[in-house]
Amino acid sequence: MNSLNISIGNEIKRIRQERNWTQSELCRGICSQAEISKIENGRNSPTVDLLQQIAERLHIPVSAFFINEKQKINFQTIDQDLIQLMRLNQYPEMLQRIDQYLMEAVDNNVIILLRYHKLIVKETTKIIDYRTCITQLLNMTADENMIEESFLMYLRIQMSIAILYTNNGEYRHADAIYLSLLKDEYQTVEYKKIKFKIVYNYIRNLIKQKDFTEILKETEIAINESNHLRDLSYLGHFYYQRGYALEQLESPLKWIQESYTLAYGIFLATENTSYATILEDHLTDLMYFSLK
Repeated sequence: MNSLNISIGNEIKRIRQERNWTQSELCRGICSQAEISKIENGRNSPTVDLLQQIAERLHIPVSAFFINEKQKINFQTIDQDLIQLMRLNQYPEMLQRIDQYLMEAVDNNVIILLRYHKLIVKETTKIIDYRTCITQLLNMTADENMIEESFLMYLRIQMSIAILYTNNGEYRHADAIYLSLLKDEYQTVEYKKIKFKIVYNYIRNLIKQKDFTEILKETEIAINESNHLRDLSYLGHFYYQRGYALEQLESPLKWIQESYTLAYGIFLATENTSYATILEDHLTDLMYFSLK
């Protein structure tokens, strides 16, 4: 069996199972179940047209089927290396490291990642102003192929642009970006988790604007979706944001206590100690219990 066929088949099967779809649900109107079974097992090589139809049914770019595992690991390694330098405020070292990586990079996703990091660190260190940074980031996402070939980087860059707008008081511009991103369909579990991050940042933007009624609506939706997926990544934050909005709207005390207490419990369960400590230090009176 061809190694490329096996790789493509494994990826189709992984995404299908991630959504709890049967083979018959995936292939309906496209091909036979037997054909899908052979493709998933690496025994058949799908045509470009068939791959396109499968990708459209799964709401993902065709390029997702060709992601090389070594390239993915290399991307993640470089990304984490630069993120760690950013956290340590080692900006000169970070710029030097980016230039070194760029000299060796051949993978387009890695090149986009490096250009992105370089713009962010240059804005952070005031080498360029935030408007110049936004313009150059927008130029990166203007490439028509980017959404198809590097959707995750496209989302990341768009969110960074929105955060730059928020950090500089241009909340409406940030809102427009978040709302545009939230219109997209996020079919896989991985993409849905990214959607939670977008919603979290959008709500933070609403907090800056004191739009507490809208915050309650958005947190309610986000909490329900997080519980449906059994995902705790942002659930504690959503309860915290909900509690804050209820507090500002002078809602009944029991509603506020319930939200903050649930946030606190989730932060403890997920070992998010920094946020749990904030609740212990400042909001004990608005929770049912505290371990401090």
